[in-house]
Amino acid sequence: AKNEYLKESEIVLPVQINGKTRGTILVDKECSEDDVFQIAASDDRLSKYLDGKAIRKRIYVPGRILNVILDQQKART
Repeated sequence: AKNEYLKESEIVLPVQINGKTRGTILVDKECSEDDVFQIAASDDRLSKYLDGKAIRKRIYVPGRILNVILDQQKART
């Protein structure tokens, strides 16, 4: 019965970057915004969008979605 409990507490969370869905991550339902962001940032498919970028805003709707808005100004350097 333990496995069923584990499955229940983990959810697939879509991650949007600048309004486009870039992938999904597996997170615990109780994860904080910071934890969710760390998981997203260390995900192979998502890290390339986030590495070295300045983040203007993070919108985390628990159990629904993580939306990251990048600061476009910093990209030009």
